[in-house]
Amino acid sequence: MKLGDENTKFFHANASIRHRRNLINSLLDVLDNIVYGHEQKASLLWNDFRERLGSCNNIEMLFDLPQLIRHNVDLSYLERPTSETKIDEVIRAVPTDKSPRPDGFNNEFLKKCWHIINQDFYNLGASFSTNNTCLQSINGSFITHIPKIDNPSRVADFRPISLLNTSNQGTHQDSSKQIATLHHKTCALESIWVH
Repeated sequence: MKLGDENTKFFHANASIRHRRNLINSLLDVLDNIVYGHEQKASLLWNDFRERLGSCNNIEMLFDLPQLIRHNVDLSYLERPTSETKIDEVIRAVPTDKSPRPDGFNNEFLKKCWHIINQDFYNLGASFSTNNTCLQSINGSFITHIPKIDNPSRVADFRPISLLNTSNQGTHQDSSKQIATLHHKTCALESIWVH
């Protein structure tokens, strides 16, 4: 048994300290009022997140888009099912030192147990390719806030991050490669700047 694995008072004390540190008990709003209620804290976090995402009004296109896009490019490869080899490549490429996903599994688990669970991922890829899967069940993510400083008190003291499910991560990586290929095939210019 490793040190700390025993069900001791020391273990429970450390788990309780970590749990308290992971909770946001209160936040200061823009008027420096202390907010304790769950709904009020959620509102502050949501408004900050929405501000960070920003919004666009009156977008002006400063280039001729039809001139930049090549027509008659064969895009049929985008509709091909993802091969088992491609899925294996994605799994081999994911880093093992990342934190667990919302599904509770990290990439090291995925790689070590691949010979047991690979068929489930192959089936998911096949179902995805034939529009035969419920994307809502795998397309969820959790947004969590990581403290930037010790004893954070304002929303700005936290960094929001999005946690994806492991199966979703593989799909996103494969899609990103396909989109990059698509960009090179369809765009006449290497980079386009939008002002």
